[in-house]
Amino acid sequence: MSRRLLRLAAGLLAALTLATATPALAALTVKNTSVYIGGGRWDWRVFVDADTETLRQIECVEYTLHPTFPNPVRRVCNQSEAKFALSSNGWGTFTIKVRIQYRDGRTELLEHPLVFAQAAATSPLSLKARNWAREIEPEWWEWGVHLEGSAADLDRVRCVEYTLHPTFPNPVRTVCSRSDRFLLTARGWGTFEIKIKVLLNDNSMYPMSHRLTFR
Repeated sequence: MSRRLLRLAAGLLAALTLATATPALAALTVKNTSVYIGGGRWDWRVFVDADTETLRQIECVEYTLHPTFPNPVRRVCNQSEAKFALSSNGWGTFTIKVRIQYRDGRTELLEHPLVFAQAAATSPLSLKARNWAREIEPEWWEWGVHLEGSAADLDRVRCVEYTLHPTFPNPVRTVCSRSDRFLLTARGWGTFEIKIKVLLNDNSMYPMSHRLTFR
């Protein structure tokens, strides 16, 4: 066999060896989960989703968050079982830049638009909102709004977020006290529609509304 043919055969053998040694990697995606915690803020978690073998080939994932975050560039390394997850919280969405560093030295650049979505309650609830009111001065009322329902349904509730009329200071208010049925008290002169988000222990949400009445 000529030297030229020997060199060609050696090159083909080396290429086949390299292809065998480097595992084929499946496509990966970046995803996130989110949980509304009240007051317009969300807990969220972003992670890389792929099959187990592909995740094992990743050494680190670098997430670049919005520049308003402290330390916006964050690295997660050697966490394949947790899918290189990063957890944080905030009130607004933005695009996360993602840099995948593989163990063989390759890198992959991705982007992920952070999404906030709250799951609706999966089973019906018997909850209703009620309010009381008493006139403490002419045309000036003290009032309270709370939930009514079965003990089992009230036990499913983690917190309740009430959105009052925008003329109130801090109109979005969160109450987490089960003992008084998530009572919120305030004072004012006019009635309005209260928007209510019932935040459940399973991280789902049950929307309601209640028309404040004085009588």
